[in-house]
Amino acid sequence: MCGSAALRRTPGDPRRPVQAPFIGCFSSGILGLLPGVLRAPAGRLPGVRVDVVEAEPPDLFTALDAGQVDVAPAVDFARAPPHTDDRYDRVDLFTDVLDLVVPAGHRLVGRGPVALRAPARDAWIVGAAHGRCGAVARSVCAAAGFTPDVRHAVNDRGAPAALVEAGRRVALIPRLVRPSYARRRVAVLETEGEPASRNVFAAVRTGAEAVLAAVRDQLLLSGAESITRRPPRTPPPAVPAAAGSPATPPP
Repeated sequence: MCGSAALRRTPGDPRRPVQAPFIGCFSSGILGLLPGVLRAPAGRLPGVRVDVVEAEPPDLFTALDAGQVDVAPAVDFARAPPHTDDRYDRVDLFTDVLDLVVPAGHRLVGRGPVALRAPARDAWIVGAAHGRCGAVARSVCAAAGFTPDVRHAVNDRGAPAALVEAGRRVALIPRLVRPSYARRRVAVLETEGEPASRNVFAAVRTGAEAVLAAVRDQLLLSGAESITRRPPRTPPPAVPAAAGSPATPPP
């Protein structure tokens, strides 16, 4: 989920070896970034066991300060620590573009890049209003000149795929998780003009062990690989309805 998770590790736990860094990561980062870190060749992270907890700011940076997490990838936000904050060694990982996802039979499919406001009258799926995911989606829609008709407020980045696939709902998804939508009966559409996006960065405590910097650098590689993988934009063929079954009307 996009909300912060409870962080239960104790600061400076003597049972935790240096070679077992703890990553505190946001939901879509767990989907799109962490698999690449866990699959990293042994030569990049020799003898390292990576553990993960779902977490977001501000709790994430409180945990980083306390030694409860060691590496903190996060989506940039208004009060994010700047590069000049001497408590952290911060690296920008990548710019994560947001795409529009619609049901496979939606009227906008096949038209090429679409204006973000084109589905303004559709029912929307966004994150909860108090969370970072919901705030991003609402601000992007506001910048495009409309207020989304929110029917489902969910923070789990995997949930919109199932809800959009069910029909008559649209959502914005980060390109970081787009590969996970490839097997769904949905269409992922790029938007016209300068696309909406978010900046993803990672921080470690200043003076952190070299192994933590290596994990952070692997996040950089993993992010680059994730956002350049492009699944087929044409959804898989529909399963024919059984005889006598009512057809689903187009949105």
